[in-house]
Amino acid sequence: ESVALPPDVDDEAAFRQQLRDLVRESLRLLSAALPGSAGSWPALLSEPVYGAIVGMFELNNLSLAVPTPVEDFFLMVDGLEDKDEKAAAEALTQPLLDALDKSYDTPCEGTGFFALQSCANHSCDPAALADGEATGDMSILALKPVAPGQEVTISYIEEGLSYKERQAALRDYGFKCECVKCVKDRAAREARKGAAARGRGAAKTTRRGI
Repeated sequence: ESVALPPDVDDEAAFRQQLRDLVRESLRLLSAALPGSAGSWPALLSEPVYGAIVGMFELNNLSLAVPTPVEDFFLMVDGLEDKDEKAAAEALTQPLLDALDKSYDTPCEGTGFFALQSCANHSCDPAALADGEATGDMSILALKPVAPGQEVTISYIEEGLSYKERQAALRDYGFKCECVKCVKDRAAREARKGAAARGRGAAKTTRRGI
């Protein structure tokens, strides 16, 4: 239930059921691979707990893109200085390169789970960002000066969204954002609503007066 509903999904019930089936099958395979552990910690490997862990991972993971070693291999062949050695290598690798076409440099994509990133709270005006590196490591990079004692926050969502869109996206995380940006945007939103209501009221008064 912690997994956000993708925007292109029309049937939420079917989507949730598919996730439950995946969790159930994944848990079955894990229990089969660790028969002793499954018997020692039955509560940990129960479907509700395991499903919650998978959901938390979905909310806290960081996308990673690792350059494909295939590209490095072809670059190494291209950089060989010995002409005879390079010609012999290319005779073997060129058919592979032709078969792969432009997809040879497609990076390997995955996700990582990092304790430091997972401990960082959210702000729609974050002080830092979490950056996944090609090495499989993660760095927290400051986006602006951070004063001593100031909390280092990151954004869990796309920062360019409107106030309403941000609040909707953050519902998947189980909280209503009260960061400085949201408080300011909410006040401006309420002021616009108030001005519009006063304008409608003034228009009605004018019509009655006429």
